[in-house]
Amino acid sequence: MGKSTTYDEFQLDQPLRRNVTARSVALALAVVVITQAIALAITQVNQPVLSQLGYSYAPAGTSSLGSAGNALILVAFVFATTLLALFLVRRNKVNLFRLLIFTGTLVAIFVLTLLAADNFLSPLFGERVSTTLSLTLAVVLAAILAASTFIARLASLRSVVTVLLSAEVGSYLASTIPFLTAILIPVAFSIYDIYAVFKGPLKHLISISPENIGPISTRVGEFTIGVGDTVFYSMLPSLVFFQFNLVCAIITALAVNAGVVFTLYALARSRMLPGLPIPMGMGLLALLLCVRPF
Repeated sequence: MGKSTTYDEFQLDQPLRRNVTARSVALALAVVVITQAIALAITQVNQPVLSQLGYSYAPAGTSSLGSAGNALILVAFVFATTLLALFLVRRNKVNLFRLLIFTGTLVAIFVLTLLAADNFLSPLFGERVSTTLSLTLAVVLAAILAASTFIARLASLRSVVTVLLSAEVGSYLASTIPFLTAILIPVAFSIYDIYAVFKGPLKHLISISPENIGPISTRVGEFTIGVGDTVFYSMLPSLVFFQFNLVCAIITALAVNAGVVFTLYALARSRMLPGLPIPMGMGLLALLLCVRPF
């Protein structure tokens, strides 16, 4: 396979080349766009319910200082999780590492699919039927994840689950976090992303054990796309949609995607690039400019 070139949690599965092909960029972008579209659909379905329930994540409060604290708590959690993963891999506890990733992903896809499907189906079929159908769908997706993780010839099916998981997580983050916190989280993670890729534990984890991040990544042609990136790429448009309107959400998504394309082509000139700073910067700028009249 040769040396890997890493774009944050994007990984190029061929030796470094001076030219990233337009086809590989288009495929990666298509995955991002599909994820964003699904996230917007989930946000529309969940909006009537979640807007009444209020925010479920604001441990440090909703003030400006509290919002910054909320963002830092999430960054600290991700940092600690990455350190734990690196510790396990270095201690040759690879199977335990894979089990933890698989279990966390399995629980997330099951619970979030169950909630989103039930919100969508309840108005159509009633509570009893919708619960049965939602539970069935959640079990099917969990089974697909298990099969694609442990059966090599079914690995291509993993993309179905990871795309849906990214869309679900991105939508729920946008719908359950106070607006200021939701803006500061991409900023905080973009800063952390720069550290993690060039100096932090993520760089070492990918270099030591790139094959064991399967359940939280998607293979797209030459690239392996991390769920962490696609979650944030879908979160910003979903946030704008939840708080404002679809037109601003689409404009934000276009800005994010322009940043993704720019970063992918810039990969041809660098061994590693963080995947969040440019797309998040462009997306947040579009968000602020678009929603300013509101």
